[in-house]
Amino acid sequence: MNLAQIGAAIHNRRVDAGLLQEHVGRFAGLSRVTINQLENGTLKELGYTRLKSVMDILGLDMETVQPSGLRSALTVAARSISTSYEDVLTPDMLSEMLRSGQAPEKFHPHLMALLDETPLSVVVKAVGEAATPDVPVKKS
Repeated sequence: MNLAQIGAAIHNRRVDAGLLQEHVGRFAGLSRVTINQLENGTLKELGYTRLKSVMDILGLDMETVQPSGLRSALTVAARSISTSYEDVLTPDMLSEMLRSGQAPEKFHPHLMALLDETPLSVVVKAVGEAATPDVPVKKS
């Protein structure tokens, strides 16, 4: 089990409980950004005490967290950039926007968050996942 798998379980439990990332972060003494990174699998390290605090708040323990398998970068990116907005961007919608180069105006802030806040490795992998034989990744 790795931190990304634990983060996915934390996300699911938080959503089921109707809590916002800000609430969990405040209760655990962490920032919303840290909770976001934990949930979307981009957090590199979180000490045991801090992780246990988050899990305790949500009623999770290591035995109840089951591996969820690999998640796609499109899923991670879509979830990450939708956190602060009312309109949720799905992985399929993000994929289409990356392929077409066009996005509805209401999703422009999401795409700015993708470029400003998402780790470059996740962005690159998401673009690769969105590429299709008819729309390959451009190499410059």
